[in-house]
Amino acid sequence: MRRLEGAACVVVLLWLSGCRQPPAPRADWIIRSQLVFLSADPATERAPLARNQFRLFFPYIAGDIYGSPTTGDFINPVLGADYRFEIDLNRSHAALLASLEPTDFSVPYLKITPADARVARLAPMVLQADGIEPVGRTDWLDGDSRHTLMLLYLDRPATITGKSPTVEFAIRSAAAGYVWVGSQVGSAGTVYTAMPAPAHLLLAVTTHK
Repeated sequence: MRRLEGAACVVVLLWLSGCRQPPAPRADWIIRSQLVFLSADPATERAPLARNQFRLFFPYIAGDIYGSPTTGDFINPVLGADYRFEIDLNRSHAALLASLEPTDFSVPYLKITPADARVARLAPMVLQADGIEPVGRTDWLDGDSRHTLMLLYLDRPATITGKSPTVEFAIRSAAAGYVWVGSQVGSAGTVYTAMPAPAHLLLAVTTHK
């Protein structure tokens, strides 16, 4: 009888867990941006490639902030006629969580605290329409300051720190979620820190030609 009662309790708990509402979508995880094409000078835009000459690809680098992508494209944004697009990171969140890997930085002086925190970087690419080669270097860009940005996901409150003679990382996130990272150049070198989401976000492609 006790075994039957225990099994019944398990069934009820599983039913209750299945009835839980999913987390409410976060408005700050909906990103609106515009694709632009740049010359070697980041302040100078050039004529864009025609939309049939390229495709957007939005993979993640899981377990690191540099290196090759480790996932496919969970987002598949639609590019408008004016090259504007919107991505809703709420929709791809379950796929991201399933793809997270233990943090193992390729830059040797980087450290994450706590050590079991996991990080992933959303690393957009603009590829050949019918190929896998990038048409250029792709970066998030603050449209007002023209500074390049990174978008990281941290699965818990965490810090990423590290220092070399010319670069320092001091990235802190008070909660699980996405954080924009920008850099400032000072007398001691370049410092990467978390920053508010830019008011005017661009996805910039510096083409090879």
